[in-house]
Amino acid sequence: MAAGVTSAAERLAVADRLLREPELVERAVWPRACTWLIRLAVEHAIDGYWTHHCPELVSTNRRAQLIVLRHREPDVGPITAELWSRLSGAAHHHAYELAPTADELRAWHGEATRVVEGLVR
Repeated sequence: MAAGVTSAAERLAVADRLLREPELVERAVWPRACTWLIRLAVEHAIDGYWTHHCPELVSTNRRAQLIVLRHREPDVGPITAELWSRLSGAAHHHAYELAPTADELRAWHGEATRVVEGLVR
């Protein structure tokens, strides 16, 4: 298994555990910690994809990678870009914004799992 895929799977496994056992971290912290883990999993999968398919894109910024991915992988690229964007917005604490709910996190986790699998194939 490629390094990016292994890292992605590890991050998703830890996020899954945190979803099942949120008491592992402080109450106010776990939703954003889980969000960051899911986003890292997606990013590791993207990095692994580009390392394997087009190494020269590894050093470009994430937004450029996602634009190219949308066109190169029409089945998974748009979903990956949208998910990464939602996770990025949710990962940062903004005054007057609620943290993601457990249901949102579980949905994003499932989507991230499908994205990782789609980028590996």
